[in-house]
Amino acid sequence: MKRSFAAVTLVLGLTLSGCSAFRVSSSDEAGSKPAKVGIGDGQSPSPTSTGPTIPDDMSETTVDLGDKCPIEVSLALGADWADGSGYDGYRLYTADSEAIITVNCFDDDDSSPQGLVDQARERMFSTSGSTLDSETTGSLSGGEYWVFHGTLAADDMRAVDQEDSVIFGTVAGLSADGRLFKISVDMLAQADDTEAQDQFRQMLPTVRLGDQVLKAPDLR
Repeated sequence: MKRSFAAVTLVLGLTLSGCSAFRVSSSDEAGSKPAKVGIGDGQSPSPTSTGPTIPDDMSETTVDLGDKCPIEVSLALGADWADGSGYDGYRLYTADSEAIITVNCFDDDDSSPQGLVDQARERMFSTSGSTLDSETTGSLSGGEYWVFHGTLAADDMRAVDQEDSVIFGTVAGLSADGRLFKISVDMLAQADDTEAQDQFRQMLPTVRLGDQVLKAPDLR
């Protein structure tokens, strides 16, 4: 069940990100990829640049997004989260309960940082029965971000196994290397998976883009 769901998730990640090709990075590519760069446009960042508090049973993990994403994305993960399939700009983490975490990063020069965030806010909970429970928005050095928590109806395309689900996540539009990137982190679990939800409440405030920490909303 998990293998088929992970495969669907990979296809969905391609659809949502607008990627036109699927490619898994080889170990040789990983060894030759360039160093990650910080985020910056000459302005001072609004969020704090000090590190987030990492829960005792988790460790801060840098997500391997391949060569196409110059922005380092990191978050706290527990040992029970398996690093699953991925390709340049996408990574999937899975848990035994079918809960998943997806991380996407791709360039979108046809929009603006605020435009990327506004579009995500318009679409994320547009399915009937899906609701936004809490959110924060803010500015970063180089862009804008949105952090949110909500519920997804069973027929929402992101719902886990077509069951009522919860989502904790962030979307950011950031400029780096002269290009605009959309970065998203989605944490998804079925509505009755309270263990995964408790973990998500601890993990979402630890998401970091470069050296910048995002302000999370009230996740109760």
